[in-house]
Amino acid sequence: MQRLIPIIAYLLLTLSVVGQPIITSEVLPRIGDTILMASDNLPENIAILGKGENQTWDLMKLQSAFTQKIAIKNATGNLPFAKKGVLMQEMNGINNFFKSDGHSLEQLGSIGLDPMNMGVQTTTYYDKPMQTLHFPLKYGTTSEQTGHFSFKVAVEDLPKAILYTLPITPDSVRYRCLVKQQKEIDAWGILSLPDNTYEVLREKNMEERNYRIDIKVGNLPWQDITEGVDDPKMQVPQISLSYHFYSNETTSKVAAAYMKPNGVNPEVVYYTVSDPSSTIRTTSGRPDIYAYPNPAINDVRFEFSNLKPSEYSLRIYNILGVVVMEEKYPLNGFKTKKLDVSKLRKGTYLYSLSDAKGKTIATRRLMVIRP
Repeated sequence: MQRLIPIIAYLLLTLSVVGQPIITSEVLPRIGDTILMASDNLPENIAILGKGENQTWDLMKLQSAFTQKIAIKNATGNLPFAKKGVLMQEMNGINNFFKSDGHSLEQLGSIGLDPMNMGVQTTTYYDKPMQTLHFPLKYGTTSEQTGHFSFKVAVEDLPKAILYTLPITPDSVRYRCLVKQQKEIDAWGILSLPDNTYEVLREKNMEERNYRIDIKVGNLPWQDITEGVDDPKMQVPQISLSYHFYSNETTSKVAAAYMKPNGVNPEVVYYTVSDPSSTIRTTSGRPDIYAYPNPAINDVRFEFSNLKPSEYSLRIYNILGVVVMEEKYPLNGFKTKKLDVSKLRKGTYLYSLSDAKGKTIATRRLMVIRP
């Protein structure tokens, strides 16, 4: 009996590690790869729960208006990171630039909407490459990373609400940020997406951002005016929580969930799509709006993209051009809103989005059907 005890203990230990994936560097995106991704900016009835071994995560209720092809290619031409970086476009309209040694991924910078969500197009530079991934990924491992990035904003591009918080009107504005990340591979198990199921490792990422703001006036050197700026983002560290899922069955991430303050429900989820029959759309970088499902029965999701911070009006017109529904939303960047159209008669309608000045962003057709 005494001889059986260590044998039984060994078997139990062996069983406990069966199924634990170890993610290798084969999942690193490489030049020429194309990834199909979708995003749900209004995930409903989705919870990212469970920690530890042999977990299950059901994300099958995720919805998206379209699938985007993300091509991995060299940064060329006049891009700031030409000949140094690999370009990988994100679903949120940001072009991220990385470099890879075959075992890790380091971020060099980005081009697109500013990190502070002011709705300004800018180029972000890291002082030195910041490591975002290092392989292999194993359950139970932890890591910490620190990085510094900065970006400049032309005074005329600053939103007035931001400009008015500055103690003086500068010639140039520069934002600096200290980024601290604490990562832990805290779970493994099965992740179910709308069109596939994967064996995954889950990485928990706690990120803290501390912003500083500098101004330049005339020939004077840059001056740090952070303490005199009435902006909570500048005075209080910005804390965020996200979960990233990795599998040896896909290139790059299987999914990434960016959480609400409650830490349970995601605010937005980006996820891999394996069905090539899904609607493919390339992000143009222009403000836009799409409705889905279309045709609709009861609820319609309106997906807004590349919007500058403002008050917007969404109107639905019947075939006679009469407004039958109207909603106003404060929008910025990429958002999704749900609208109940169950009271509309079946038929063809037009939906239109306009900004605070009355300029029409886009107008498209909406079909309403009844069972």
